[in-house]
Order: sequence, then C-alpha cells, then structure tokens
Amino acid sequence: MPATARAEGLEGRFSIAFQAGTQSEIAGELMKDAQGTLINKPTVIESARYRDVYAPDLRRQVLLGYGVGARTEIIARGSYYKAEGTGVAAGTRDGLPVFAFFEPYEEVGFEVALRYYIASTGRLKSYVAPVAGARFLTEVLVSFSVPDAGSAILNVPFNQESTVALFGLDLGFTFDLGNHFFIGIDSGLRYQTAPKPFDWQKDLTTIDDSDGRWSAPVTASVGVRF
Repeated sequence: MPATARAEGLEGRFSIAFQAGTQSEIAGELMKDAQGTLINKPTVIESARYRDVYAPDLRRQVLLGYGVGARTEIIARGSYYKAEGTGVAAGTRDGLPVFAFFEPYEEVGFEVALRYYIASTGRLKSYVAPVAGARFLTEVLVSFSVPDAGSAILNVPFNQESTVALFGLDLGFTFDLGNHFFIGIDSGLRYQTAPKPFDWQKDLTTIDDSDGRWSAPVTASVGVRF
C-alpha cells in the first residue's frame, strides 16, 4: 500500500464492518437464593452468578455506520452470541448436595450508537460512544441433579424467551489501511435488563428471578468506508 495514501474524512461516508470477539460477565445473579421443597423434600438453593455458569464464547457482529460530522458517526449494529452453560453447586436437598446444569444461552441483538471521535484526522481514530438497543433471548432450561440420591429433574423451565433493553458505552479505535479499508478494536461495557422468569416451581419461585447482567465485550473489526 503506498506510503503516501491518506485516509479521507468521516462526514458523508458509509462504513460497513464485521466484528468478532468475546465478552466477560462482570456482575449479576442468574439464580437466586431460595428455600422450599423439591420433590417433597426440604431444599435450599444458593445463588449463582452469570459468570459462574457461562464462560466467555464467540461474539459475532455486523456494523453499518454513517458520518454525520467531522467527529461524529451514527452506528447501527446487529449481533449474535451463544454461550454454553456449565454445572454449578446449587445447594442441598434433604441434606444432600444439589447441582444445577444450565442449557446454552443464546441471543440476537440490535444496537444504535453515536460515536464521537477524539482523534479523527489521521489514520488512527479513537472514539467513545453511548449505546442503546435490545436483545432477544431464547428460553433457558436447567436440570437439577442429586447424585447421592440417584435422582434428577431434567429440563426445568427457568427463564422465558424475552426481549430485554440494553444500554452501554463503547471505547475503541480504528486504523485506516488507505482510503477505504480499516481494522479496529472495540471494547466497552453493557447492561441488559433481566429476562422473564418462569416461576415453574411454586415452592422455589424466587430462584429464577434473575438480575440484569453487566458484561464487557471485546471485538476486533475489519471494514470498508465509501
């Protein structure tokens, strides 16, 4: 690529980018403390955080942007994320250990952001952007197992299929590879509201009163401006 190539400005230009990365769960409880009965036995359920259940997995996103000023760009972004659940110690039933095994968590999201470029005239462009949007969550099931008693309850409805609001902040930069192509790194913070509980187990109705969750996505970008 010629060393003399210069990146053009942002105003009046469209951007399309593909992003891939992951996210870390920061805060929020997926399962709440509760006391009651499970299959006619006294049961104590302990809380579990999102980060206890879902390890970071691959996040995929596509982005469309339009420059509305020398330092500002409107961004629309679609995303897909799926994380495998894992088993966690969940309390006791009749004095014996209980384990909970969560099914995969899956979401499709849509976000709108207004990027403000702190540095916008050179090849390296750094920015900050408030973000708002929504995420569409699949139903979540959980299975409870009491190995010492040789018993289990499989595929218990936990969270309903839900649409939740999303708010956050992006921090990142792009680097121009000439007049049209660019690469970048995008990080930030996200908060999404709580999904709807099923309240399936009447004696333990609070276990699925999940919190909203805080997460920190990190993605790499490859894109084009025209």
